[in-house]
This record gives sequence, C-alpha cells and structure tokens, in this order.
Amino acid sequence: MSSSNSKLGDNFLHIPKLAADGENWMTYKDRLSWSVDARGFLGHLDGTEKKPIDPSTLSGRGASWAPTTSDEIRELSAYRTAMKEWRIGEAITKQQIAGTIPDSLFIQVKNLATAGEIFTYLSNLFKKHSRVVSVEL
Repeated sequence: MSSSNSKLGDNFLHIPKLAADGENWMTYKDRLSWSVDARGFLGHLDGTEKKPIDPSTLSGRGASWAPTTSDEIRELSAYRTAMKEWRIGEAITKQQIAGTIPDSLFIQVKNLATAGEIFTYLSNLFKKHSRVVSVEL
C-alpha cells in the first residue's frame, strides 16, 4: 500500500480547508472522502474498518493470558500485524482531517477515539448545511 501512496503525491491528495462555519461542508465532505479513499482508508473515515479484536479479550482468556499453542502464537502475531495496520490507517485518516479543519474544530474533535467518530461528529455538526445546499439546488 505504501508504494501506491508514494506514487500519488501530496498535491494529488490535497483538499481545501473546511470553513469554521461549515459553509463548504458538502464539497469538503466529498473531497475528503475521495482523498481518504485514494489512500485506501475510506473504511476508517466511514467507521466500517473496525479495530482488531485483541485475542486476550476472547472468552475464557484474561489479562494474564499468554499464547501457548502454535495456533495461539499465530493468532497473536496476526492480531499485532492487523493492529499495526489499523493504527496506521487511523493516524493517516485523522491527520487528513486535522490538517484540513480550523483549530476551533480541531479542539472539539481531538479527544474522539477514531477517525470515524470525528467524521460523524463533523457530519452531525454541519448536516444542516447539506440540507440548505440541497434546497438551493
């Protein structure tokens, strides 16, 4: 995935900043979605890319669980790999949002756990602009 990302370049993925009042929400939302999709992380933005499940939290296992069988060792290794990939996707998607919103909005969303939660928050905040644009068209 990183080789395709490096081929796209920063200018290709650039989107205009969201206005603090959300006036350009409809265009911003679509351009953000396209940009994040071009990076391969749309699931992080729309919330469909879920955080991998830690095998130690599965039924019958506890905080002190440690893999003992080769299957459990593979399971834990696969989880760690998936978790690393998920964190990278989250970080890139969050940064794409953070770099394109004003500080006043960043302060409101910075403590939300996932990129999907941030996007949902912004969507709910500015959904009235979506309706106004639709009526004006």
